[in-house]
Amino acid sequence: MRRIVIAGVLAAASQVHAAPPVIGWVPPYALAESMQGLEATPGVGAGLTRIGLQFWNPSADGRRVVFAPIDKTGQPVTPADVARFRDWARKRGIPVLLTVYNNSQVLGRWDWALARNAFINERAAFTAALVAEMDRHGLDGIDVDLEGEGDLEVDREPYARFIDELSKVLKARGKLLTVDSFHSPCANAPNMRWWADWKGRIDAIHSMGYADLYEGSTETFTPPGKAVCEGGAAIFKYSWQLQYGAKAGYTVEQIVLGMPTWVDNWGQGDALVHLREAKQLGAGIALWDLQLAAPGWRTPAAWEAVRALRP
Repeated sequence: MRRIVIAGVLAAASQVHAAPPVIGWVPPYALAESMQGLEATPGVGAGLTRIGLQFWNPSADGRRVVFAPIDKTGQPVTPADVARFRDWARKRGIPVLLTVYNNSQVLGRWDWALARNAFINERAAFTAALVAEMDRHGLDGIDVDLEGEGDLEVDREPYARFIDELSKVLKARGKLLTVDSFHSPCANAPNMRWWADWKGRIDAIHSMGYADLYEGSTETFTPPGKAVCEGGAAIFKYSWQLQYGAKAGYTVEQIVLGMPTWVDNWGQGDALVHLREAKQLGAGIALWDLQLAAPGWRTPAAWEAVRALRP
């Protein structure tokens, strides 16, 4: 059995690990660009293990989900858009997730009040609506991307209740549940401090650091008006993120590291360097987004490295 050492911690040496996931998202404002990226990139179909369709918002009353706008005019995503990407993925055996988020081209900001009204005040109706929409479009699970900025610790417990209730419904159906998280334990919502609340309830956490994250990082983080996070630790190192997840009770492949596809180089290397770092640690990756705008992400070498993440 493979042994994985994460920053001095022997992680799950007695457990059998699943293959690390590779997820990429389709944003509603780049439908054509994302399909072109998928169609034009050699190896992408064999490399991706999940696709998130970031096509849905909570409704204003919190009781439903609605299609997100594709541009500032408010024109929404259509069922045909969902079907086009779902069918592309199905032909390649890739599960597709309903990604619900609380921003849009019209809102232009992360609307935490919109999100909390849904997951707190209308939790039962919102949960049922998510599941019904997943079923309506024949999708394989739900990815929760509800984000808030600032000190929102007061909402940690009700958010955990929402995840718990959604998990129970999806697990009973054999469906996937993933959560998108800020990559610091010291600010915003949901953040790394909340991870322990979801243990045993979700399939993966997507740590949304993207260009902030890489194994050679020495950066610290100080939230406005607060002390330096985690005593000045280099919290954006891949291995630090994975170690934090291990302490919260997750296996290494459940902490999925964000990588940016809008750039070829970040941190101390190019995409191939960082993909090799992830492979060495046994981690999966979360790609924002499937436009694959940077040329390096459209090369066969990149997707050979992505495919190599899995045994």
